[in-house]
Amino acid sequence: MKRVLVWGLGVSGRSAVELLKAKGYEVYAGDDAQKDSWEDYLELVDTVVLSPGIPPKHPLWIKAEEKGIEVIGELELAWRFFKGKAIAITGTDGKSTTTRLTYLMLREYYANVEEGANAGTPLSQIVLKNPSCLAVLEVSSFQGKTLKTFRPHIGAFLNFSEDHLDWHESLEDYLKSKQNIFAQQKEEDSLLLNALDDRIKNSPSKARKLFLLSEDGEGYIKNGNAYFLGEKLFHVEKLKIKGKHNWANALFASIIARLMEVPVEVIQEVLYTFKGLPYRLEYVGNFKGIEVYNDSKATTVNALKSALESFEDGRVLLIAGGRDKGGDFESIRELVKKKVKACFLIGESKEKIAKAWHDVEICLCKDLQEAVFKAFEKGSEGDVLLFSPACASFDMFRDYKERGKAFNRILQSLSAMA
Repeated sequence: MKRVLVWGLGVSGRSAVELLKAKGYEVYAGDDAQKDSWEDYLELVDTVVLSPGIPPKHPLWIKAEEKGIEVIGELELAWRFFKGKAIAITGTDGKSTTTRLTYLMLREYYANVEEGANAGTPLSQIVLKNPSCLAVLEVSSFQGKTLKTFRPHIGAFLNFSEDHLDWHESLEDYLKSKQNIFAQQKEEDSLLLNALDDRIKNSPSKARKLFLLSEDGEGYIKNGNAYFLGEKLFHVEKLKIKGKHNWANALFASIIARLMEVPVEVIQEVLYTFKGLPYRLEYVGNFKGIEVYNDSKATTVNALKSALESFEDGRVLLIAGGRDKGGDFESIRELVKKKVKACFLIGESKEKIAKAWHDVEICLCKDLQEAVFKAFEKGSEGDVLLFSPACASFDMFRDYKERGKAFNRILQSLSAMA
């Protein structure tokens, strides 16, 4: 790796360029969004570093591999200069919450801990400022696809469901990209696996495997308490984050912390004060007797499923819809029928969702504001308004954060009008 082309100049791409220049490499860079041309660069470089958003079907990826040029991502690049230890957390849902909890627990006990990768500071930036730290990393399948030497000391595979089929060529490719995150682990490393899913349970790795969430495994939740190797870790009723999926996230984070010898009392102190990340089943408030939750980060059907399971039957006013990512909405039709009082659908996917949930009361809305207004018209005291799109945001918003902020602004305007 002497001459490198970095393609895609978002946060991770710019960080990759900065790292390579700091290490004395000859760097070329460009971005499709700037209408740059990559063809001529392939005659000059021996490595291509791609943005996570660039799919394998992109002609640059294809041509580079045809020419025998190495194709990696920013995470793999940064790893080659990293001197510390890494913890890698992946899954279809819950990665950010589990990563943050793990980081907070470790930060309380260790002096030199950083958090980053998929949803935060790129590893390249961490390498530039603190190359020998303990890094808690959220790793996506996009990043996992191009890993070659990455070796986490502790790995965690939280859950797996259909997602990102607009990027991956198949569900199998999506799974293998997740599993690839742990492919270089050794016997002295550890890998935490969701034992309730055989696809996860059978992930190939030389690491010591710990099976979670089944009572015959090493870590589980029973009678309101979480356990690891017989040791009681926490009481679920003391958690401020809502839902069984968040109990699981807390269990994974706690066991990672225990493997790193963090005392139980430190783990509990973090868990019992943690209120969750923004737009992840975030409690917004009570409006006109209706409890409101902002779950804008729910971009998958599975994330919506977890959210719905957190509430009473027949009381949910659900706002969903956006850009379809290939989700199977019919797979949760019975749950929607059980939990939802009425659905208010928005975005490009609203007709598809309406067809899948044909036996539930449906209102097709032109935008998010109309959906919120109509939900309050339908709701009564004791109901729950849940904004959990189960879709990407890109048909109407820049990202899930902008979408979540828009939802909160609409609520604020309603409150001001009351």
